[in-house]
Amino acid sequence: MYCISVSFKKTPVSIRQQFAFSAEEQKRFLSGLQAAGRITGGVVLSTCNRSEIYVSGGKDALEAVEDALASWKAVEKEQIKTYCLYYGGKKAVRHLFRVACGLDSMVLGEAEILRQVKEAYQLSSGNGFADGEIHIVFQQALHCAKQARSATRLSTTPVSIGTLTANAVEGYLREKGGGSILVIGATGKIGSIVAKDLMAKGFSVIGTKRSRHQGEEIFLSDREKMTLVDFDKRYDYVKQADAVISATSSPHYTLTRGEYERNSGKKECLLIDLAVPRDIDRELGKLDGITLYDIDFFENLSKENSNIKEGELGKAEGLLEECLEDVLKNLYIREFKMHMSGKKQEDWYSKMVYYLKEILDSNEFWHVLGKLEQGGGKKFR
Repeated sequence: MYCISVSFKKTPVSIRQQFAFSAEEQKRFLSGLQAAGRITGGVVLSTCNRSEIYVSGGKDALEAVEDALASWKAVEKEQIKTYCLYYGGKKAVRHLFRVACGLDSMVLGEAEILRQVKEAYQLSSGNGFADGEIHIVFQQALHCAKQARSATRLSTTPVSIGTLTANAVEGYLREKGGGSILVIGATGKIGSIVAKDLMAKGFSVIGTKRSRHQGEEIFLSDREKMTLVDFDKRYDYVKQADAVISATSSPHYTLTRGEYERNSGKKECLLIDLAVPRDIDRELGKLDGITLYDIDFFENLSKENSNIKEGELGKAEGLLEECLEDVLKNLYIREFKMHMSGKKQEDWYSKMVYYLKEILDSNEFWHVLGKLEQGGGKKFR
């Protein structure tokens, strides 16, 4: 198997966009290569962070993909060679496994890539573009990724401040049976991230904006969940809110104890201050029913989670190598049987091959199968 990859690791988004494939383009691209006899199977994976073409076939398969890619995307082959990464054989299989497990992602352990790999494989399989090798490798990659998700905490251990904040608010409100959320500074860099994470979790959010700030377009796609109000009216909405996040670059406090007590009434509330310097008067944390977290709390939690992820990464890498060994041996057995087809073999012979699979590593197994095939009159490559 071979792979040509263009991803965030080496290529800016302006270039990556040139290599993006729609679902219809994926089908037509692979159909053309297969009809020309230049590949025996293939899968195209196209996401916002990467476009990758996996193919099985002869030694000229990579050149075939280069030619087709240059033609389809109207780019020079020199540009493909400059920005793309090339993988072949065991390295191509390992790369796919790392991608499916989220170990090659911008956010380590992300879960979304597993769905994207599965959909790319299903599109290929459903349209007749997946041969035996593609089926074996992709099915095992998906299985390995599911194992990694269940056996490690990579995909369930967030490290970004925005996601950690949204998770804290979610946990608080779920425990209370629901509630409303106010994000002060929702059109700013951090505030918008938190607001979007909360909306993705299904919460409706009220956000403040400065009267002269033209940031409304950030939320057009979630207008039904997002209400923007002027910053000066924030205390009108504080009294309604069960959770308030403040993330502004304001030179003064957005919430003070005196104004809060005069405007909010007596109620329980989660206050989160993500600003540096602080936005929220620390005296508010002394009030009954008030839970106050600041940026230091989430930065410390982020560091702890990063350490957890590093530990979980080792587990995931170990699991990946075990899965990789197994799929490589299965591929070697498949090729060995194809080369030995037509030759009568005793039952003990087949049992011996599978016994050797269990006791040898993939490299040793490859060489032993080669010796066995040479004894049968053919050379196992």
